Amino acid sequence: MTDTPTISLGELKSRLQAAGFDPDEKSLAEMYAALPYLEALRAQVRRKYDHTDEPAHVFSAFEPKS
Repeated sequence: MTDTPTISLGELKSRLQAAGFDPDEKSLAEMYAALPYLEALRAQVRRKYDHTDEPAHVFSAFEPKS
């Protein structure tokens, strides 16, 4: 994980405003400080799933209940 976000503070503010949010400066600074953690989490979760990957939960009416 890097300690530096990949976008600038101004870019984050612009993106938030485009999405309809207008945080105050304190909240904006807090969100900007959290970006490296969010990006690290996204890197762990995001991957290309294959059509043969199984979902987390599979229901089958033909399997006996234990």
